Amino acid sequence: MKAYLLSIMKGQNTSFIGQLIMYLLVPFSMVYEWGVVCHRNLCRLKGIYKAPKPVISIGNITVGGTGKTPLVIWLAKNLQNKGFKSIVLIRGYKPQISKISDEVDMLNEQIPYIPVLAGGDRSANIREAESTLPADVYICDDAFQHWPLHRDLNIVTIDAVNPFGNGYLLPAGVLREPLSALRRADVFILTKTSASKNITALTSRLQKLNPKALIMESIYKSGATIDAFDGTIMPPDFLNQKRVVGFCAIGDPLSFELTLKNSSVQAVKFFTYMDHHAYNAGDIRHMTAYCRSQQIEVLVTTHKDTVKLRSFKSLFTGLRLVYVPVQLEITKGADEFFEKISSICLR
Repeated sequence: MKAYLLSIMKGQNTSFIGQLIMYLLVPFSMVYEWGVVCHRNLCRLKGIYKAPKPVISIGNITVGGTGKTPLVIWLAKNLQNKGFKSIVLIRGYKPQISKISDEVDMLNEQIPYIPVLAGGDRSANIREAESTLPADVYICDDAFQHWPLHRDLNIVTIDAVNPFGNGYLLPAGVLREPLSALRRADVFILTKTSASKNITALTSRLQKLNPKALIMESIYKSGATIDAFDGTIMPPDFLNQKRVVGFCAIGDPLSFELTLKNSSVQAVKFFTYMDHHAYNAGDIRHMTAYCRSQQIEVLVTTHKDTVKLRSFKSLFTGLRLVYVPVQLEITKGADEFFEKISSICLR
């Protein structure tokens, strides 16, 4: 049901029933927009916290996967290479069942020497970190709508394949705010551009909305295949000509499926779960039973999913679970972007 509703919100389901459901939800979108305005004004009345060091926000205007986390990792690593000490602030979504924060655990593995602080109150995290964790800059994940905190640079990631869904706010659509909110952005980063045919039209639309913002482009590249349980880096041709089963529980599962296809991985079956899904033994047995029935020996997933699966190692007996890290590569605008970043960090 959730997947069906999401297809309506993204404008992918244009059936009569789908359109009817969308229009029935539009009044609730109006209520949601009113709530957003009230929340923003209330936060302003309470006061906005300005951190002692610059804050770079990486956010979006829609729900679902737009590539924020790969960008956080990319930015943190590049700032570290340029000599800047950064701290990553993340809300740290925890499924009710498992209490595991998949994104936080993944960040800790991918950027082990950069502090990652989890919690909904980013201002409180910064205050607590001031005396113990020296920093030149704070990278704040999913903070475009985090009103209590002053941002020195607003970066907005936009899925170039499906930028704004059906154009409606939640719950009828995927928008968190009206498109006019994009005027607050300092930088737009278009993600998944290699899979989009409408980059020129999207760029033109963003320029009309916010002519002052820098517009960058990026693609995803798959990294080396890694064993999920022992961390072994597999040979470059490990997945070549292998029949595998793919699965994930991320905001945009199609992007991972396309990444595998672009890497010439032959996924016989692909299982998808809702973002932040807390895997249980039943999920694992369902997938592994399929593998055994089809004589498939390898399952492929994402790093974000891997951190939630290690306690189920015994259920993969006789099979191999690997993950393929997805890395962000900026294809347009990187030099100008770092000019902006450096000028902010050196204030």
